[in-house]
Amino acid sequence: MADSLALLKAIADDTRLRILQALDKKDMYVELLAQRLRLSPPTVSFHLKKLYSAGLIDSKKEQYYTVYSLRRQVFDRTLKELLFAGSGSDTEELREELYKRKVIDTFMPGGYCERLPAQLKKRLIIYRLIFDQFEPGRSYSEKEVNETISRLHGDYCTVRRDMVDMGWFTRANGVYTCENALSDPISAENRK
Repeated sequence: MADSLALLKAIADDTRLRILQALDKKDMYVELLAQRLRLSPPTVSFHLKKLYSAGLIDSKKEQYYTVYSLRRQVFDRTLKELLFAGSGSDTEELREELYKRKVIDTFMPGGYCERLPAQLKKRLIIYRLIFDQFEPGRSYSEKEVNETISRLHGDYCTVRRDMVDMGWFTRANGVYTCENALSDPISAENRK
């Protein structure tokens, strides 16, 4: 509840709302925000600290400036999620969903995965996204599996092999059958 309260307090200010609206259009540094909003740089810095503390914005160094941007995954949350955050399993589910979105945004910008994550937990998120392209219980030729995977990641051999090793597909005579339920991939990884 404390996180929700801090977030709601942070946006309950006209100047901070104007800053968020400006950042929604473009990432900016303090001086540019001050100029566009006709505020002093110290005023903008003060409000940016509040927004940053509430988890609404991110910052990164670019040469001489600190550039601020919206933390977009926060704005994807519904009002219900904001108000009832902190209520047990809902909070954990929300955190997990935000984590998944962050991994997908990082490794699949534009819907295509250039490189697989090295960390197993992150890789499984990408694999599940790829696996969702297949219909449970249906059998596919190796060519069909390769074509489907290659639409999302170029190394279809590795992905296909890993999905078989984890028990997500069974393979017999060049035919791959998509399992109805995903097995525990951590256990499958430990069996290797």
